[in-house]
Amino acid sequence: MADNYKFSQDYELIPPQKQRSYPISTTEWNLIKKRINNIKDDANLWQTVGSILVGTAVPTLITALIGDFKNDKSTWICWTAFWVTAIPGGLAFYFGSQQRKTQNETKEDVLDFMNIIEERFASSLQGLVILSAKYGIEDKFADVTILLNSLITEDKLTILANNQNLGSDPYPGKVKQLIVDYALNGKRETSTITEGATLFIG
Repeated sequence: MADNYKFSQDYELIPPQKQRSYPISTTEWNLIKKRINNIKDDANLWQTVGSILVGTAVPTLITALIGDFKNDKSTWICWTAFWVTAIPGGLAFYFGSQQRKTQNETKEDVLDFMNIIEERFASSLQGLVILSAKYGIEDKFADVTILLNSLITEDKLTILANNQNLGSDPYPGKVKQLIVDYALNGKRETSTITEGATLFIG
């Protein structure tokens, strides 16, 4: 079928890179899906309610402090309105932060389970395999796992960590890091270098 193609110049057809996969049981896969499905972002609801209540409490407080009321009843109503909105607003923010912690713990639980699966197969891997690699800083990272795997030569990897070699600048103006989780002859390791440094594995 390749004989049907005609080119004006000679081209070398490059075969796709071989990829590795983790075979896992359907029970484990369904468990991962169930745990991810249970992660719900309820914290935003609490924070929205808190913002509304606190937003109402602030002008009420200002009015209570500088308002020129003609009788004590008006002053009492103003202060009552402040406390009725401020206290529930503060509690809403607190519940939101606690909910966020719970969600982060749930996500970590799922990631830990996925790491267990990786560990199970890492011991059987020969040579050098990049399990995960990310380039960036803070919460802005680019996934460069496939890229680094394609650069492995004779179970060795050498790369200068910069925007050009890693394909993008996930956080312009910031000094980034390259974090690589890999298995070398069945032993799992993690290497972290700063932008501008050279990574040597193998």
